Amino acid sequence: MSKPRQAVVLAAGRGSRLRALAPVKPLHPVAGLPLLERSIRTLQQCGVDDIIIVTGHAHAAIESWLHDSSYQARLVYNQDWSSAENGTSLLAAAPYVKGPFLLLMADHVYVPELIASLCSSSSWAPAMLAVDGQRSRKDIDLHDVTRVMLTGDRVTRIGKGLPEYDGFDTGAFLCQPEVFSRMEECVARGKTRITDLMQGLADEGRLQAHRIDGHYWQDVDTPEMHAQAETALLAWAAGKSSDGLVAKRLNRPVSRWFTRYFLAYDLTPNQVSMLAFGIACLAALCMAAGSYWLLAIGGLLVQLASVVDGCDGELARLRLAPSEYGGWFDALLDRYADGFVLAALTWHLMQRWDQPAWMWLGMAAIAGSFVASYSAHKADRALPASRWRMGRDTRSLLVMSGTLLNLPALTLALIAVIMNITVIHRMFRLREREHVMADA
Repeated sequence: MSKPRQAVVLAAGRGSRLRALAPVKPLHPVAGLPLLERSIRTLQQCGVDDIIIVTGHAHAAIESWLHDSSYQARLVYNQDWSSAENGTSLLAAAPYVKGPFLLLMADHVYVPELIASLCSSSSWAPAMLAVDGQRSRKDIDLHDVTRVMLTGDRVTRIGKGLPEYDGFDTGAFLCQPEVFSRMEECVARGKTRITDLMQGLADEGRLQAHRIDGHYWQDVDTPEMHAQAETALLAWAAGKSSDGLVAKRLNRPVSRWFTRYFLAYDLTPNQVSMLAFGIACLAALCMAAGSYWLLAIGGLLVQLASVVDGCDGELARLRLAPSEYGGWFDALLDRYADGFVLAALTWHLMQRWDQPAWMWLGMAAIAGSFVASYSAHKADRALPASRWRMGRDTRSLLVMSGTLLNLPALTLALIAVIMNITVIHRMFRLREREHVMADA
């Protein structure tokens, strides 16, 4: 099966269990984006631009929202939405589907990695279901979720309340146009659920399973599930693979708390980058003064800036709006902030002991920090991840710890030594890798 270029998103239901929060369920925001917009952006990020949205309940509201948005999607109205199940919504999209297509539910959230995995999978069946085999998940409503039984890569049974099961139906399918004729046959027999269609294919051994264990998804059916989805998406957005141990264990749990509030106030990632830069500049001003208390306050502000600096990327991921300019802008501000903070620490030492030698130590720390940051990008791409990544998060923690202990000289010396050793270590590792590749 070729990679799908079309997607059908079903958004016709009433969403009655979420009515207390959302009069129009597909337009209710989860982590800063309406559910329907989150589906559209996820699909576009995976290279699927031809999107068909099937509506029923609240058609006018969804049509108005789509008209006011910048998204190019086809809206199809299912006239039978109130008298039949979701299989008729699938059939409403049939005239507009030209080849393999994704089928998604508008009231589900999916991370892009899940959809990308489904798109790139090799299929031999009329339909492939993304199956979550993580049965121990605590955030799944076992009374409502559709369960599946598997034999190898085939689904043998699908339905709610199965006493024995191997995983959960995520509501994400990769389908061939053949499913439309099969759905028509089901409707003719009075069976109008997509689950009826899929069970029929499963009975013939023609419903393929694609395991997506570890990729987050959630059916947002109730206020409780809505809260769980927001928390889980924040954790997903904070899961940056290149994070060092300090960022992962210390900074991210706090940055997620800030990101939740930045979402509420609709701040952009670039605005958060500037906020982190402003905090770092204030830290530098405090540290440049001669007193211990201002030095300590400056150190605390450096750590705060490091935490807030992680929020811009989290916001961009949550909104499914990565920006090359945003990443570049943030990196520039980080370098300026690093320079100001280390220069301020150097100036503090020179004021305190009036020795020009501190200037050379400061220059070594600044140079090592800049080159360590510059070399990190290539090293992250070319080398296996190391257990302890010496980066900006470690440097900020050193500054905070050293200033609180009133050890500015030792702090600057440690940064100079650690950052420059990190650069030299990367040089040797990259050179060794080049020799290995040349010999291969």
